Amino acid sequence: MSVTNFMAFISLGLLSYASFRFSHLVYGDYFTPVGIFIGINLASLSLYQLNLLPLTPVSAQAYTLIAASLFSFLVGVLMASPSFVLTRKPLIRENLFSGCVKTPRGLSLFYYLTASFGIAGWIFYVTVIVPPGWLSNPWMLQGDYVFPYHLGYSLVSGALVLPTFVLLTLARRRVTLPSLCFLLGNVFALALCGIKTYLVIGLATSLLVWSAACPGRIRMKHLAIAAICLIGFMALYDRFIDVFVIHKFPGSKFPAALSFLESPYIYIVGPWSAMSVVMANPPAQAHWGQVTLLPIWMLLGPGGLGIMERVPKYLPFVNIGASDFNTYSLIGEVYYDFGWLGSILVCFILGFVSTRLYIVARKRGNWILYLLSALFSYGLFISFFAYYYRDVLTFLVLYTLIVGRLSKKVSGALKRLAANVSDRQSAFREAVS
Repeated sequence: MSVTNFMAFISLGLLSYASFRFSHLVYGDYFTPVGIFIGINLASLSLYQLNLLPLTPVSAQAYTLIAASLFSFLVGVLMASPSFVLTRKPLIRENLFSGCVKTPRGLSLFYYLTASFGIAGWIFYVTVIVPPGWLSNPWMLQGDYVFPYHLGYSLVSGALVLPTFVLLTLARRRVTLPSLCFLLGNVFALALCGIKTYLVIGLATSLLVWSAACPGRIRMKHLAIAAICLIGFMALYDRFIDVFVIHKFPGSKFPAALSFLESPYIYIVGPWSAMSVVMANPPAQAHWGQVTLLPIWMLLGPGGLGIMERVPKYLPFVNIGASDFNTYSLIGEVYYDFGWLGSILVCFILGFVSTRLYIVARKRGNWILYLLSALFSYGLFISFFAYYYRDVLTFLVLYTLIVGRLSKKVSGALKRLAANVSDRQSAFREAVS
């Protein structure tokens, strides 16, 4: 590593830490949208400077777009927090941010219903979809199997179980045995469903929802512990399930004993090299707005309204030196769709919307808003890797809104029914006596 790379590593690392500190200063918590998006992207860029794998250099053009997009996001954040901009006082007054689950009605029903969907989806997956023999060959779970009738979304819904468990525990102030059993069942299912993305969503949103509901409780050391756990999970996953990935890249500077870290490292820093390649020589797009408008194209395509052809879900692979790669970071993938102006504008919108949602969730203490804010912030959390506001996150947001509100209504109706029955029984006992 050259002196220039070392200085860049230190500088970007300090800027990353500064963004988390700014988040804590303004909102009383490290893991707000501004801390997550700017801090984690800068941390990823800092790790890139270590040059532990022979990757395509990030171009000056790419660095310029990254800086402009991060600044645009910050402007959106500040516009969503007008009282801080006008008064320059931190937004941590007790009457504004209570930091608790004020309205837990329907939360228990939502949790057990979602956990049941997740476990049922996994049982269907391993008994009907996956060919026999997966117990002795767990790598078979990684197969690209097709779920009939969109039943695969039952697996996706399981990603909500972990953050909902956190909210349920905070609301009850205790852990019950049934809720713990359902949690462990879903964690086991997500870990073995062959798609590590869903477990990562569950773990990350759990951290985010806990941080929003209990501001100031989650600190930087907890993020470091979570990162170590995720890297460990990825290493185990590659060892036992995703066995066909490269485990030793040519030109790697990792010692042989630490070669299991190569795959996590390229996931963390590889998108910046891919972004540079795409900016220099963009691959042909399969459809206009292939990344950012994918949920719309899926709705209009096969399996939806069927009025247009299927738009590919995955982006073209580009060579980044150590291997081929097909994610370009959030900034790079929006650039792939709409160019410089698109990246800057989308980052501004994400900064504004995510911050307003976070503030409203903390004001109201509504568990549905907490989940929505955590899901939206997950797209920021994973932004160093890819633009994630697509089919999976769209489904989870819609599921939370629809099933969450139904759970509230059903829970309220059952409570009123139970109260009416109790009143009638009391009236009957009084009449008899």
